[in-house]
Amino acid sequence: MPVSTIDQKASSVDPYRRLSASQVIAYRSCPRYWYYGWERRLKTPLPPQIIRGNAAEACICRVMRDSPSLHLAEDEDAMSTPLNEDGAPEWDDPSNWPGPRIEPVEKALRPSDMDSLRIWAHARARVHFQRCWDEACDDWAANPNRKGTVEDADPDQCLSMVLRGIDLHLQEVEECLNSEEADVDAWRSGKSRPAWPAPDGFPRDWSSPSHAAYDVGSHMHVVEAWEIARPWFVDPDAASFTQTSTHPDGWFQGEYDLVYRWDGTTRIIDIKASVGRGDRSHGYLDQLRMYGWLWWATHERKETATGLAIWYLGAGDPKDVVMPAVEEMESMDRDLFELYSKIRGNNPSIEECPAEPAPLRRFKDGGVPDGKPVESDSRARCNRCDYAGFCEGSSQEPNLIHMETIQRFGHTWDITPLQAIRTRFSAIGDVSRLTGPDLNEDETVDVRFTMVDGWDRATVRPHRMGGPKSVTRSIKEGSRVRVDNAMPSLWKGQLNLDLDSLSSISPAEEGDEAPIVDIETRVSVVGRVWSIDAYPDGDSVSRWAITLVDASGSASAVAFKQFIPTAAASISRGDVIGVLNGEVGEWAGRPQIKMGPGTRVVVIENEA
Repeated sequence: MPVSTIDQKASSVDPYRRLSASQVIAYRSCPRYWYYGWERRLKTPLPPQIIRGNAAEACICRVMRDSPSLHLAEDEDAMSTPLNEDGAPEWDDPSNWPGPRIEPVEKALRPSDMDSLRIWAHARARVHFQRCWDEACDDWAANPNRKGTVEDADPDQCLSMVLRGIDLHLQEVEECLNSEEADVDAWRSGKSRPAWPAPDGFPRDWSSPSHAAYDVGSHMHVVEAWEIARPWFVDPDAASFTQTSTHPDGWFQGEYDLVYRWDGTTRIIDIKASVGRGDRSHGYLDQLRMYGWLWWATHERKETATGLAIWYLGAGDPKDVVMPAVEEMESMDRDLFELYSKIRGNNPSIEECPAEPAPLRRFKDGGVPDGKPVESDSRARCNRCDYAGFCEGSSQEPNLIHMETIQRFGHTWDITPLQAIRTRFSAIGDVSRLTGPDLNEDETVDVRFTMVDGWDRATVRPHRMGGPKSVTRSIKEGSRVRVDNAMPSLWKGQLNLDLDSLSSISPAEEGDEAPIVDIETRVSVVGRVWSIDAYPDGDSVSRWAITLVDASGSASAVAFKQFIPTAAASISRGDVIGVLNGEVGEWAGRPQIKMGPGTRVVVIENEA
């Protein structure tokens, strides 16, 4: 099956920390590059060229979903896949699928040979293209971390790539038409629909004879070949990451572009809206081999893909990739799990991810290896790295921010280095107003109480993302306990100590000291805006979130609704800003500064 899911409740793997082909490629290119991008989550700028890739793939998939027996060449798009609440196709509810409601095209008006089918398919591409291009432009423009302008993306170039992709698919259709491998009569009867069908406007359970079927016993018609050869692909209406395949043990995830299977074999295709030139082509070879391994791993290690290929839409013929043998995939399984355990199962330090870039590889158009396979400069990769400005492996002059104090609003603010922000604290006190403890199904403990330490008070409670697992059995009203690794927050002047899986409650030992009064909940920082991660859009996004970097490290900063500073609209990537009197927080293991009452945001240096 091209989509493979697991029971997440039965898995111990955090779905947000799975390994992926892009991470493997990044780590092999340079461990430090991976560290900055995934562990520190320093997003690189989103160039407008991404528009071309998204629009091309969406348009190709919409054409493949169409049928010459349901759509005339110039018809408007009549296909809209019904989705469930998660944004995935509602395969098992037959009520809202468009295919059964569309009146089939008269046979005399359908394409009759490969030439007329090509004319029809190219016309369908032009029907869909503007919508796909506009949606891709809108998605890019809505990303606050974008770089460049829409004018830097060429729609004519993209359309030519779409037509090239359609032509490559038509080669499959023609091969199917001339092949004896497909059981066309079984298909005509409607009895050969796979358990995970290609998106075609019909529900999973649809056994009626096909709308494109001709007489039983006759030679396959070109329109039938289009239907039979249709590969599985990511439904263009589905939400992101709803069509992925996950390793049975939950630690690796990938998403295929196209899976051809009309002849009883499995061929996996990856679409690239590029010419295939440069170092990325080396990573694409690894990506396809990992997809071949993933197919094998998700099919009980009994079924292997028979072909792997890359479609470089800006070049010529498909680039075939050698499918790894079973022995190689067994080795890949061990090696990839070892890498997962190192970089996703754990949180590696920066020292464990050295700045050791791999040689920069050279490829010509179509992913063809260059006569000079690698750049002579062993650090050539660093010259084009987005992190070169602060990575010690680069020869570039560091461009880092380091401030100890800042004068603003008639006050001297002490500045805390981002890496020195303390997000977790210990506290000792007496238990009062105890609720619980109660054991939850996920083995976390629901326990709440007020911790009393002299005149100081703190509310101890489970974190909203999950509570602690380590809680002393001796906790009771009036007992003296120690809370470790608690995350502090303030609500209406009251100190809260939120507990998650890293937190614990234990009996306080005689002589232990961890006063509540020593917990710092406020911090002032200065850093360069590395990325703008969220910006309010008046609809689904109601926060402003940024990533800051300084000489010590990185942290996120976030403001919600009325606390979004007026300066947010004018702050851009590269600006140096100060967040003064922010609230200490933590999100996904990273320091976070929350902006609330009393927080000031000042622009110190404007990149523009």
